[in-house]
Amino acid sequence: MVDVGRFAVSAVTVVAALVGLVLGIRAELHAGREEQRADREEQRAMRSESLAEDTRAQVYANLVDFYRDGSVLTVVNGNSRVIAMRLTLPERQLRWDLDLVKPCKTLLISSSSLLSSIAVKEPSLKLTEDDLAQLRLEFMDPNHNAWERISGKGLTKTKSWEPTGRPNVVSTEEWNVDAKESPQCGKS
Repeated sequence: MVDVGRFAVSAVTVVAALVGLVLGIRAELHAGREEQRADREEQRAMRSESLAEDTRAQVYANLVDFYRDGSVLTVVNGNSRVIAMRLTLPERQLRWDLDLVKPCKTLLISSSSLLSSIAVKEPSLKLTEDDLAQLRLEFMDPNHNAWERISGKGLTKTKSWEPTGRPNVVSTEEWNVDAKESPQCGKS
């Protein structure tokens, strides 16, 4: 009888150990799934935070536009803040500093004005209207983020650049003097 009792106790102990092992494995698997779920939630939150940060960074940039309509370039500063801008032809390593474009202004720049402007600065350089098809608008938002917009295309963040040595000057070029009110002025 003592042997039967020992056997029964041993059997119960073995069964309890096996049940404990199975329950432990299940708990470990459940904890692993919970950990994976928590990791996915953390990754989602990080992506969401990154997207919100990108959106905040672009708030000023989205109010700047640049496009060509025939032989007229239109540059829009829809911000309620001054924005440093320049037109560039990267292939030719040329730039036209627009300096600080006043808030809520639209600049209408004729291709002939740009061509004559560069002819004065670089008389040996021969540019044509076709060359201006490659123009890009680079600008610096009030948070000192640098952006680039290609006519008819999207917005990209670029390397920071230093505006001209005239940080508080609005250019006296004809296109800045004749700036029009921007109908799409934001509240930034």
